[in-house]
Amino acid sequence: MARTPEVLDAPLDQLLTVETDNGVLFKACLGVALFFTGSQQEEKRQAVLEILADYRDLVGDQLTWTTNPSTGKWKKLHGFDSYITPFNWLPSYGEGEWEFDYHGGQRRSDADDHGFVVLGKLPVVEERGQLSRLYFQFPIDLFIEREQKLPALVQRWCDKLKPEHGYAGFWLGQSYGYEETDEAAILEYKFGQRFPGLQVNEFTEHSLNLHRGLKGVDWLTILSDRYLERLGGLERVKAEMGELPVLEYDGGAILRAGSMPQLGDSEHPEANAALADYRHVASIIEPVRIKDHPGIHAPLSPSYRHEKWFDDAAYQAWLARFSPQGDVP
Repeated sequence: MARTPEVLDAPLDQLLTVETDNGVLFKACLGVALFFTGSQQEEKRQAVLEILADYRDLVGDQLTWTTNPSTGKWKKLHGFDSYITPFNWLPSYGEGEWEFDYHGGQRRSDADDHGFVVLGKLPVVEERGQLSRLYFQFPIDLFIEREQKLPALVQRWCDKLKPEHGYAGFWLGQSYGYEETDEAAILEYKFGQRFPGLQVNEFTEHSLNLHRGLKGVDWLTILSDRYLERLGGLERVKAEMGELPVLEYDGGAILRAGSMPQLGDSEHPEANAALADYRHVASIIEPVRIKDHPGIHAPLSPSYRHEKWFDDAAYQAWLARFSPQGDVP
């Protein structure tokens, strides 16, 4: 068990990876999340495969684990093509829920800054409001020396998949197996409170709830035409963004909160000043932001009764951290 109260006392560069007795529990990364419908449609599946192909070209040699498409069990990779890939089976897959996972951890359960996860829901489930999801992660410094930057890539991927909404920025990448432990919940809460710009995710809950609204602001905030219309239309959103970029794609637009993603730091006010663009974008999307997203952590064991976690109230307050009516950091 990590000594959770002391973990965040380490220098910032040492906080990018948190390793405990259970392996790598968290790893800071760049992440992209896209929530979409129509997972049974050929064009949506093809879009997912095209995004996976781009991802493979960027970091595919770093992926070390995937899941068996029939059983869901993890399979060790010795190169991306050393095991059956979705390019082999997804195009001919019949109707039904489908999913696959990749990540680059040394051990099966290790958090890593390389990962690609998708879940295509059944049509009847989508009709009840649940969204299919696609999310993937990169090392935080991957695009520094690359000519093509992440915003342009996200714009291209949205043009292909046409998501309902999504977001991209700095994330807290989670373990694949120990993410629901008390240890993880306590640390995740502490990270979320200290670094407002660090996205804290729980994608099962997001898929169940985000059909009712956006999760909130990130460095890149993705809105389909449906949400843009609820905000008064694209031109009005552009006007409210002022000098901040709006990247259009076929089916929506991406609001960019500044030139670079930001972490912020509640212990250093000057670092939080860099989050001003996040607050500005948050004020624009506030009418379509979800206000009643449930908590993402189960109650802690009695031995941790003095610790805090993201229950309903805490997570809703955290989602409102940049909002004009919320707890602005």
